[in-house]
Amino acid sequence: MKYTSKQDAINKGLAKKKGVIYKKSLLEIWYAKDWLDLPNSKYSSEDRLNSGMKLAADYHIMNRENLHSSYTINTKVDGAKFTPGFHCANEAESRYLQAIQSIPSEFWPMVRKICIEENELQAPLSMSERQKTYFYYLCRIDLCRGLDRLADYYNQKLKLI
Repeated sequence: MKYTSKQDAINKGLAKKKGVIYKKSLLEIWYAKDWLDLPNSKYSSEDRLNSGMKLAADYHIMNRENLHSSYTINTKVDGAKFTPGFHCANEAESRYLQAIQSIPSEFWPMVRKICIEENELQAPLSMSERQKTYFYYLCRIDLCRGLDRLADYYNQKLKLI
C-alpha cells in the first residue's frame, strides 16, 4: 500500500469539515482555486458557489425521486382510479426546471458540465499553451455568467417568500 500524504489528499479534492472527511465537488475545487471570481459583477464567488450547489442538489434529489425498480402502474382490486404517486412534479423538480430555464443556452453547457456532471474540461490537444489558457479562461467566464443567472433566479425566489 502506498501512503497518501496530506497534499495528495488536497489535490484529489478531499476535505475535512466538522470532523468529517468528504470529497469536494468540482465546483468547490474551482471555488478553492478562485476561479469563480468575476470582476465588476454584483455577485461574489460565494454566491456563485451556493447557487451552483443548489442546482446540483435539486438535480440529485430529482434523479433519486425518479429511481424505481418496480412496475409503477398497479391496478386496484376495488377498481378505483389510479393515482400517480411519485410521477407528480415535486418541489425539487420544479425548482430545477425553472432554474435551468433562467440560464441562457450559451452558458448552460458549461454549468451542466461543471455543476451536474462534474467533468473536468479538456482543451483540444492541437492547441498551443496560450490557446489552452485562453480556452480555460473563456470557460470560467461562461460558467460564472451562467451561475450569475442562477443567483438571480434563487435571489428572486427569496424575495417572493
